[in-house]
Amino acid sequence: MTFEPARRVRAVQAALLALSAAGTVAFVAVLFPGMRGADLASGAAAMLAATVAVALLRPVLAAPVVAAAGCFLVLGPWAEAAESGAAVWIAVAASLVSSAAAQTARDRRDAVLAFAPFVVFAVAVAASSQSVWGALGSLAPVLGGSTVGLGIRLRTAAQERRALADRQARADERLALAAQLHDLATARLTRIVLAARSAGQPGIEADAQAALADLRRVVIGLQSDDAPSAPLAAGGLVAAADVDGAVADAVHRARDAGQHVDLTGSLGAPLPRAAADCLARVLEEGLANARKHAAGAPVDVEVTPHGLRVHNPLSEADPALAATGSGTGLPGLDARTALVGGTLRHGRSPDGGWTLQAEFPAAAR
Repeated sequence: MTFEPARRVRAVQAALLALSAAGTVAFVAVLFPGMRGADLASGAAAMLAATVAVALLRPVLAAPVVAAAGCFLVLGPWAEAAESGAAVWIAVAASLVSSAAAQTARDRRDAVLAFAPFVVFAVAVAASSQSVWGALGSLAPVLGGSTVGLGIRLRTAAQERRALADRQARADERLALAAQLHDLATARLTRIVLAARSAGQPGIEADAQAALADLRRVVIGLQSDDAPSAPLAAGGLVAAADVDGAVADAVHRARDAGQHVDLTGSLGAPLPRAAADCLARVLEEGLANARKHAAGAPVDVEVTPHGLRVHNPLSEADPALAATGSGTGLPGLDARTALVGGTLRHGRSPDGGWTLQAEFPAAAR
């Protein structure tokens, strides 16, 4: 996170200091007619050097130069004028530089480098005026400028945090879109590939394969390392018979595409809308993965009172379909199932095949 001011900001500060220095020189020349010649010029030179430092250096590096110029004016030939409050430039320079330094200090070393010289300056004021109040008064512009600078820094940090939160929200939305694309389109396109292959339609099969390849590129472009942070909406219940019917419809579509699917079991209770949608996604993902990685093998779909189980035995993969995978399917399902209160298990089964199983606890129904 950076708070470094632009060069034009430093230029404006330097211009303000130059104007203050010119006014201070004129003011001292009028009020202290005896301070002419070398004494007046030396004070003007000290202010000029510090003003140039403010224009050219980082505020953290310019602060010691400003403090040194202040010490010279307080302890040097301008001591009388400074004690009388005529050195207005000191207050303006201290407040501007301390404000900028508070905004740009990167670590503890920067803070010490920027503000320790002003402590030395306060000691110099106390020594010259023999007054603690004079020293505290010399620190007032520094404290005021630092407060303003820290306020600006905190406001900038808050704005950057809000921008980061917005970017994270957009990243979550992209991941959700990627999961939807993978779950919905890939399952349907692979069925089209198998149906076209069974019907001897190489043109349709080639188009579907091209669409899968395009989809894979889009999903990888939307992919993010983070799971969606917002829970899925779970309003409303879906009757067990409706869930069973949706599962049966999905199995019939897979069979029509040439896939051998055996369906058993039924759901024992209604599910929240989000859990029912998640169960359908698990089924689509299980059937699609079987088509890709266990081509021609029979698939067992078991609906249980607590969820769904999809299993296929060990078989050869379909190279063309397997190459269209984006790697987001199972991780997306893991996140989605967890968000609706369920659990997802997937991996090798004892027969060497693959099992995908989702369960939704009673509390989620």
